[in-house]
Amino acid sequence: MQASSKIYYGWYVLAASAMCELLVMGATAYAAGLFVLPLQAEFHISRADANSSILILYLGGALVSPLVGKALDRFPIRLLVPAGVLLFSGTLAFIAATDSLLAMAVALLIPAAIGFMATGPLTTSTLTTRWFHRRRGLALGIAAIATSGGGLLVVPLLSRAIAAYGWRAGLFYEAIAIAAIVIALALLVLRDKPADMGLEGHPEIQGGAAPIAIRPRWTEILGRRTFWIPTLALATISGTCQAVVVTLVPYGVQLGIPVTTAALFISAFALCAAVTKIAAGLLADRINQYFLLLAALLFMVAAQLLLCLVPSQGALLAAGCLSGISLGCALPTAAGMIAAGFGASAFGAAMGWTYAFTQLLAIIATRFIGFVYDSSHGYMAGFATFLTLSAAVFLATLLMAPRKTA
Repeated sequence: MQASSKIYYGWYVLAASAMCELLVMGATAYAAGLFVLPLQAEFHISRADANSSILILYLGGALVSPLVGKALDRFPIRLLVPAGVLLFSGTLAFIAATDSLLAMAVALLIPAAIGFMATGPLTTSTLTTRWFHRRRGLALGIAAIATSGGGLLVVPLLSRAIAAYGWRAGLFYEAIAIAAIVIALALLVLRDKPADMGLEGHPEIQGGAAPIAIRPRWTEILGRRTFWIPTLALATISGTCQAVVVTLVPYGVQLGIPVTTAALFISAFALCAAVTKIAAGLLADRINQYFLLLAALLFMVAAQLLLCLVPSQGALLAAGCLSGISLGCALPTAAGMIAAGFGASAFGAAMGWTYAFTQLLAIIATRFIGFVYDSSHGYMAGFATFLTLSAAVFLATLLMAPRKTA
């Protein structure tokens, strides 16, 4: 029996898995914009093609995330995470050494995508759902901070490494550091479920749904409104945010803002997202999560409206912050709604499909904004399109109001 004064081990699991996610998200989603201009300069490719590295990774992630999610429900996470980070970091090191764009693309599409999904937010949210019930909203909010932490920690360090040593050396050093840290955390701290530590009777997980013997098939997952409401909103917000993050530095440079200053807009985006995730997690344990989802969509509408109307440094910073607030509100809320709808034992499979659709939309949005720039040497048409999409999804979510949410 555990003494009440002891810290619940789930918090250690949450911290370790969040750190793993922070590193892989920082190296991909947030750092992608740092490589756009160096890739254009070295390979003489278009802006849309320079944006494609993150898109290829996301395409691979969309293809493998349902399988990785299913694996997380069936196999030990302590083994899946080290294997995943070896694939991920090995791919980064390989990219740093090769001169072939085709080889880079193939490496990103398969091994890096598998490693990314096995080490990133899907794993963190799956572990959090298993270890927490009473304060699940708060825990998911804290877990979601890891995605923002990547922008706050990895981007500034990597940008300085690239400036000092070049993009290839910076990428290689990053790969080595990520592999060492993640493997250590996985082996020393991560555990699959409370029963592994003799905590199956802990008050934190009392009242949670009992494990189900038969997990839902993919057709059953995709047939539920409890899947589509959070998935549609999260996919729209996350995909649009990825396009915004990739665009912040190049667009800032176009407006005459120094690269180092524009890179700070990514950190501002990440900081706002981090703070909002905690607030949304706390609120998710107290109010209807559906309303939080609607609020997240409204923040994205406001961000895109600002980008459309005011092309300035201040507006770019404000739009980045509003986008961060939108994502910070959506991530823990959507995960909480999926957990409530499918339970901890089937969460990985259901959330895997959510990430598949989320990454597909991120691919389309990021490729689209690059295409808009190559066609018009500006971004306004892209911002207007994202504004229309966000408003349409808000209305659709309003019309698809669930009868009951946890």
